[in-house]
Amino acid sequence: MSEPDTRGRRVVVWMYVSAVAVAGLFGYVLGIIVYGDGGGPAGPLVEGSGASYGAIGPITFQLNPLNLAAFGVVSVGFMLGVGLLAIVYVSGRADA
Repeated sequence: MSEPDTRGRRVVVWMYVSAVAVAGLFGYVLGIIVYGDGGGPAGPLVEGSGASYGAIGPITFQLNPLNLAAFGVVSVGFMLGVGLLAIVYVSGRADA
């Protein structure tokens, strides 16, 4: 019996993990640039805005580097994850 070729799946998983990690890194860097390390608006892009909280529907969170990194990881991970699960489901149904 021959084993199924899983190299393509590994590549897709590594691309997924890389995209989620990059989203977290970009969120963290954006948080440092805009909001600084002090937790309040201190970066060069903040002049006049004064916003220190973000909201997604009923969820409110403080805008700081760690929270923006978490937001990037969760949002990109969820969006790509749903797409990948749909592809796995459809490809499994097509093979059957």
